[in-house]
Amino acid sequence: MTAAVLGVVLALASAPPAGAEPADRETGPAQGDFLNAFLYSVAHPRAFPAGVNDPGCPSPGPRHPHPVVLVNGTLENAYVNWSRLAPQLRADGHCVFAFNYGGVGGSPFQQLGPMRTSARQLAAFVDHVRAVTGARRVDLVGHSQGGLLPLYYINRLHGREKVHRMIGVEPASRGVRVYGVLTIIGRTPGLSRVLSLPCAACADFTAGSAFLRETAEGGYTRPGVEYTTIVSRTDGAVTVPEAQLPPAANVTNIVTQDVCPQDLTDHVNAVYDDITLRLVRDALDPAAAVPPHCHIVLPLLPPQPSRGVRTLPARPVTVQAPRDRSAR
Repeated sequence: MTAAVLGVVLALASAPPAGAEPADRETGPAQGDFLNAFLYSVAHPRAFPAGVNDPGCPSPGPRHPHPVVLVNGTLENAYVNWSRLAPQLRADGHCVFAFNYGGVGGSPFQQLGPMRTSARQLAAFVDHVRAVTGARRVDLVGHSQGGLLPLYYINRLHGREKVHRMIGVEPASRGVRVYGVLTIIGRTPGLSRVLSLPCAACADFTAGSAFLRETAEGGYTRPGVEYTTIVSRTDGAVTVPEAQLPPAANVTNIVTQDVCPQDLTDHVNAVYDDITLRLVRDALDPAAAVPPHCHIVLPLLPPQPSRGVRTLPARPVTVQAPRDRSAR
């Protein structure tokens, strides 16, 4: 969603949406930063992160009754987005599932297609996960566009009965403007059509779009689903107001710097930032929450490991615990 991303998008051709997972997929190694994950995915476009879509994963148990479905961001495939988090969630005991949508099968670039079509792909994948695991409901974790798409699914495609918890990481919850650039394009005759040719999703997640209006009809959230947003003030693409959901009893909005002031992570590196990922893991399992180790994280650079760095105590975060555990 930055200017660099838009430049890449405009260089790509329009294509039909891809299937959920290639039959000849490979499992890629865990990566410590976004750039290395991206470069690996270009060389291995059919790679998926370790720990996902495991047919041997046991049926959901009492501790983790809801399978976790990971929803990627714009231009990102499942491996690029989740090569670090997915193995961590599997090690935590979650059954984890990931898929690609809105792109060409076998391409490292995904999530470009119309978001209504992508929402139907998400709905089909959630139904597949429920059928495989026997679970009634799933937890969704989405990054960027992947933090907006589930809202449409929950609100417009009857997803509220099938989703227990929704977590957005640097999510485009209310649409984005990218400092007014996308707004200008969307309001300029001809330009919006040009943008939508290679990237229909870019037009859909622009603030004020018809897709956003449909998503917000009746409110952004629904009772019975627990929502968490996690956003950095130094995101660079999505602002805090664009990411956060309206206050409600079932909504927890977290600003990264309110927990760890030294963490200045940005939009793409957040999914490799150990502090952000700790917040995601805590939101998925509030009963076993562990405060993150706060340390300096600089924007636009690969996440810096906390080892050997002076850490500070995290400020407390309260994540809503589910109020109706019988409705699983």
